Amino acid sequence: MKRTVLWDLDGTLVRLHRRRFKALMPLAAAQAFRELTSPHRFLRVLPGVLKQVRANDTEHTNTDLMVQLLAERLRVAPDAVASQLKSLAETGFPRLRGCFPPEPRALDTVTRLQEAGTVQVVATNPLWPDSTVTTRLGWGGYDPSVFTFRTSGENMRRSKPRIEFYHELLDRLGAEPGECVMIGNDAANDAPAALLGIPVFLVNVPESAVPQKYSGLVSTGDWPRLREWLGIEEKSCSSS
Repeated sequence: MKRTVLWDLDGTLVRLHRRRFKALMPLAAAQAFRELTSPHRFLRVLPGVLKQVRANDTEHTNTDLMVQLLAERLRVAPDAVASQLKSLAETGFPRLRGCFPPEPRALDTVTRLQEAGTVQVVATNPLWPDSTVTTRLGWGGYDPSVFTFRTSGENMRRSKPRIEFYHELLDRLGAEPGECVMIGNDAANDAPAALLGIPVFLVNVPESAVPQKYSGLVSTGDWPRLREWLGIEEKSCSSS
């Protein structure tokens, strides 16, 4: 496997209890910001801020834009927001461990690629600080140093599912589309990489869930099929 492997994180490298996370993450954030504003007020402000961060078209990193927007909406100093965001990432987020069970099949695949000398990158949606990325990797049993680059709110200005996210990531890596592959579990967020010429594999996603515009550009299958696709496992007799 000579190409750089771009890994989605949530639902791919680690499992994700999506409903539980969507319910608990805003509450954890509101708790972290309770010194600056009431939880009720924070929860009113947060969805609009996240929407703007996802649509970021400025030269600010996603984290810097989030701090700026929260400071404006809450009418507090940016330094105070940055401090509470750090607290959320370092002490609030770790309480959500139950939302992210390990995925042994992913860990095995990463280990095989590492043994083969393959460059691997975490290409998660970069809305939150890097410490939340390394925390989830730790829950999954990974050594974060295995990955040569990890997308985060602190180093990225664009987000999934925008194709600009993949443009920016390639620029950061100094790589061409044909030198990479993207592995994920979400057609909406991960398949857009294929429009740049990056081969995409969606794990445990039925072909029927892949939008027609990606037909012929995206492969799907289970973990053994992915390892065959990557060239690190021999094709089984039952594979089609």
